[in-house]
Amino acid sequence: MAVRDEQLIRAGIETGLIEESAVEQLRLVARRERVPLLSKLLAHYRLPVSAMHRALAEDQGVAFIDLTRAELNSVLTKKLPSSLINRKHMLVMTLDGQDMLVISDPTDRVSIDSAQRLIGHTLPVSMSEPERIRLAVKKVLANTAVAQASEISTAETDLVSLLDQILKDAYLSRASDVHFMTEEEGLRVRFRVDGKLTDYPLDADQSVAAGLISRVKVLSGLDISEQRMPQDGGFSYQLSAPVDMEFNIRVATAPTRLGERITMRLLGSESNSLTLADIGFLERDLVEFKQAIRKPYGMILLTGPTGSGKSTTLCAALQEINHPDINIMTVENPIEYVIEGVSQIQTGPKISFADALRSLLRHDPDVLMVGEIRDSETADVAVKAAMTGHLVFSTLHTNNAVSAVTRLVDIGCEPFLIGSTMTAVIAQRLVRRLCRHCAKSRPATEDEKVLLSVEDEVEIFEAVGCAVCQGQGFRGRLGLFETLWFNERLARLVAKGADEETLESNAGKALKFMWEDGCEKVLRGLTTLDEIRDVAVFKRHDMAEVS
Repeated sequence: MAVRDEQLIRAGIETGLIEESAVEQLRLVARRERVPLLSKLLAHYRLPVSAMHRALAEDQGVAFIDLTRAELNSVLTKKLPSSLINRKHMLVMTLDGQDMLVISDPTDRVSIDSAQRLIGHTLPVSMSEPERIRLAVKKVLANTAVAQASEISTAETDLVSLLDQILKDAYLSRASDVHFMTEEEGLRVRFRVDGKLTDYPLDADQSVAAGLISRVKVLSGLDISEQRMPQDGGFSYQLSAPVDMEFNIRVATAPTRLGERITMRLLGSESNSLTLADIGFLERDLVEFKQAIRKPYGMILLTGPTGSGKSTTLCAALQEINHPDINIMTVENPIEYVIEGVSQIQTGPKISFADALRSLLRHDPDVLMVGEIRDSETADVAVKAAMTGHLVFSTLHTNNAVSAVTRLVDIGCEPFLIGSTMTAVIAQRLVRRLCRHCAKSRPATEDEKVLLSVEDEVEIFEAVGCAVCQGQGFRGRLGLFETLWFNERLARLVAKGADEETLESNAGKALKFMWEDGCEKVLRGLTTLDEIRDVAVFKRHDMAEVS
C-alpha cells in the first residue's frame, strides 16, 4: 500500500527536511503547472523520493534499513498470506541477527497488528525504500497464484521513460556518475554519490539491459553495432518539469564478459552556483587564492588524481573573476562546466591542447585555462604564455604541491621559466562533508589529539545519519588543499633547480600541508579524521622544518 504524498510532506516538515513556508509557496506553483506537489518539492530541494520515506520513518520512530544488507526470513514470511504481502508490501527480514517486519507504510497499524498476530509474536517495525520493497515482494511472490493473477500483460518496456527516470533520480540523488553493468540476472545500475557507489533499485532483464545500453549509445553518437571495442562519446540531456534541468553527460563504454558496460558522468549540473567558499577553502587560503587569481599574469596549477575536484575548483575560480572587461578563454577535454561569457574550446583528434593554446594566444586573451598539461609542448606554450603577460590556469597529476615543480622540469620546462612565472600550486583531494543536521559531537581521544596536534580538550564530530543525508551521516563533499604560494625566495630556489626537500624546508608559511588543512576542518566539524586519513598523509609543518 503506497504512502500518501501528504503523509510524506508532513513528515518532511516535522523532521526539518523541508520548510513549511516553502511547501505553501510551491503548492500554488505546482497547481499552476499541474504537477504533483511532492514532485515539485523534490525538484526544489533536489532530494530523491527515498529521502521523504526516510523522514516518515524518522517521524514515526521506526528504523529505516538498507534491504541490500538484509536477508529474507522465509520461515516467518510464509506465515503471512500472499495477498497481504502483495497488497501491503510487507516482509520479514533479518539484519545483523535481528528479525523485523519491513513495511512501506508504518502508519497502517491495522495491517501491522494483523501481521504480528499471524507471525505469533511482536517484531520491531522498520521501513526501506518502497521500490526495493516492491522488488523484494515480487521476488518472494514470483511463483505464487497471486503474482500470476496480478501480473499484467504489458507491452515492451518504455526505454525512453526508463532512462529518463534513472537520470532524474541520479540528478536528485546528486550523483556524479551512473554505471550500467550487464550481469547474468540483467542490468545492474549504480550511482556514485559523494564518492561512494550505491545500487539503484531496478528490475531489468537482459533485453532491457541491451535496449538501455543501445539507447545511451544512440544519444551519444556511438556505433551501436560495435560491442567489442571501447567507445567514448557524450550528449546533452534535458530533464522535464518540474526538475527542468539541462546538463552534459560524458559516456564511456567497455566490453565485458557478459556484455557491454557504460559509465556516464554527469557534468556541470551546478556550475552557476559554484563558489570558492562552498568548495572548502578556509579564510586565509581563500584570501590568498583570490589575490592570486586576480594577478595580471602568472601560472596557477591545480594538482591531484582524477576525480579530486580540480576542474570544479578551476570553474569556481573563473566564475569569481569572470567580468565583461576580461577576455577568458579555455581549452578542455571534455568541457565539464559551461561558463557564461567564456570562450571554451574542446580538443579532439584534429586539435591538440598545444595547437588550441597557440591559437587562443592570437585572440587577445587576458586569462587562459588549459584543462591539463600532458606533454612538453603544452607545458612550454603555457609557461611562455604566463611569462608574456597572461594569467594561466591548468592542472597536473601529482601527489602534492611541491612535486608539481619537479614534474614540470621532468616534462621539459626550464627551471628559470618556472620560477619566474609560477604564482601558486594547490594540491587537492575530496572528502565527504559531515551532515550538519545530524552530526554529533564528542571529546577527542588522546590518540586523536596527537593526530590533530592539540593538547587541550577538544570536541570533534562524528557521522550519525538522518533523512537529510539519506542515513549516510555525510552530505556533499569539500576539498582538502595543500597550498604553496610562491614568493621571491621560492622563485629563486626553483630557478636554481632546488629539489622537493629543499623547497619544503624553505617554504615556511607559504606552504600548508594537506594534513594540516584537514585537521583544521575536523576541528571545525566539517568532516572526520577517518575521511582525511583516506586521502592525506600525516605531515605537519613543524615536522617538515625539522627534516
